[in-house]
Amino acid sequence: MTIVGRPVLPPHTAFTSRYNGRSLRLTTEVEIFEAFVPPAPPGAKGGKYTALYDTGATHSAISPKVVADLQLSSVGARNVGVGGGTLATTTHIVNIGLPNKVLFGMTQVSQMVLPGGVDVLIGMDILGMGDFAVTHQDDKTTFSFCFPSRREIDFATELEEQQKAQQARSTKVGRNDPCPCGSGNKYKKCHGR
Repeated sequence: MTIVGRPVLPPHTAFTSRYNGRSLRLTTEVEIFEAFVPPAPPGAKGGKYTALYDTGATHSAISPKVVADLQLSSVGARNVGVGGGTLATTTHIVNIGLPNKVLFGMTQVSQMVLPGGVDVLIGMDILGMGDFAVTHQDDKTTFSFCFPSRREIDFATELEEQQKAQQARSTKVGRNDPCPCGSGNKYKKCHGR
């Protein structure tokens, strides 16, 4: 459905995860369901799994354990680039529930063995549809995601504008500031008369 040439987007949903220390892996619990068009039919198969968020992955993937647990049927085959080579694997259609009810329905994923105790890999096919930010502040890592995208995040422009505003403020001498001539008097009682 479109309105005046623009697609109608779903309402914004978002989640934030925090980690103590500097985290080198961004993981959360997610829910994977067999594919369905909402609302969920009674008895829809689903399970909770640990997911790794990977901006280096083009597409999302699930482990053979998820395929077996949910008895997912293959909908095709795909060659997946891994470690400088390729892996021929099956593809499946699933619904993915990220934290805080951020949902992606009817998503095609590849089946592959995933390292490090994770069963789901969230790739750029999902992350690229929203706003994704990672910050390291006060010895904590914060990872936040919003879907659909709300705004362009441009830290370089934000910093440039902040620096310009600081420079504009710092060149003006306030009436009660010390006079820049070095007399020790307030500006209003010296050169500000």
